[in-house]
Amino acid sequence: MNRLTRRRWIFSPITSWQARRLSRTTGIDHDAAWVKLRTTTHPEEAVYAPRPLPGEQGGQ
Repeated sequence: MNRLTRRRWIFSPITSWQARRLSRTTGIDHDAAWVKLRTTTHPEEAVYAPRPLPGEQGGQ
């Protein structure tokens, strides 16, 4: 487990758990699932999200 993933599990376990479930059901990258969930539940943090999202092609 890399440092970023570990920090996400420590500081935001609910979002991390939901991202794990989303990545398993849809097949997208865990980081992309985490960013999608986080920006959906906390829209004020969307300015910090990378574009395109990790694991996506060309900003879809």
